[in-house]
Amino acid sequence: MSLYTVVRHPHVHLRRHHGHAHTGQHHVGLNGRLAAWITRKIGSMWTVYGCAAITATWMILGSRNMLGFDPYPYPFMLFLGNVVQLLLIFVILLGQQVLGHTGDRRAMQTFEDAEAILHDCEQIQNHLIAQDEHLATCAKLDDVELLELTSAAVRFEMPPTMAEEHVGLNGRLAAWITHRCGTMTAFYAATVFQLGWIVLAETGVFRFDSYPFPFLLFLSSLAQLVLMFVIMVGQQVIGRAADKRAEMTFLDAEAVLHACEQLQAHLRAQDLAIRHIVEHMASCTATDVRAAGAGADA
Repeated sequence: MSLYTVVRHPHVHLRRHHGHAHTGQHHVGLNGRLAAWITRKIGSMWTVYGCAAITATWMILGSRNMLGFDPYPYPFMLFLGNVVQLLLIFVILLGQQVLGHTGDRRAMQTFEDAEAILHDCEQIQNHLIAQDEHLATCAKLDDVELLELTSAAVRFEMPPTMAEEHVGLNGRLAAWITHRCGTMTAFYAATVFQLGWIVLAETGVFRFDSYPFPFLLFLSSLAQLVLMFVIMVGQQVIGRAADKRAEMTFLDAEAVLHACEQLQAHLRAQDLAIRHIVEHMASCTATDVRAAGAGADA
């Protein structure tokens, strides 16, 4: 019969039934996969080289001395650049979220594993403490040995738990805008808005903004400038929880290492009591053997 009833961490049972399945690739739809693919392709130096080559070629061919279809200050190239930049903001935000889901889930899994390991170390320590009480009744220890066994029974100090990061109204607003911008819905809305504006301007409804659509370019540049700062704040706010989780995982790993050292020390201390018990049993066995031999001789 066991001297101590072990209470396993709930996460252990979850891992036993589900394994690593819930740490795999995050399931996304067509829009998410498309955004992730675009984000991966854009995030390379080949994209930089390609954009630089296209821009240089456009400026040369579009000049008045060459084809002359878009001379200085290259209004159509600036128009296309603003349209592409604004749309890519939404696509890249969504792509980063999709690509980051697997890493976030794996980090959360590691954090929960560290918590469960530390909990199990505490349960092992409690089990050893229960064994100490039983061993103390079976062995005669001197003061030094008793002090060593008692010192080894010091319980673990659990690290602080991960608390939600407190942010103000501005931080919550920035995080909300960042989440909303990181969707294909925002991308489609921006696309429809710009195409609709161009169509209405070309049909004469927006007479004040004919080609090269200076007011649309102004709105696009203004939106990009504002969104750049808002998204930077939003990503910082959203990333604080992940940073806090990483910090707690680090502290948990340190605590687990310290707990293992304490368990080793506790086992060494128990070796003293076990040695005394074994020596006592050996002496008792030798006495019984001599007594049995003396009885046989009589």
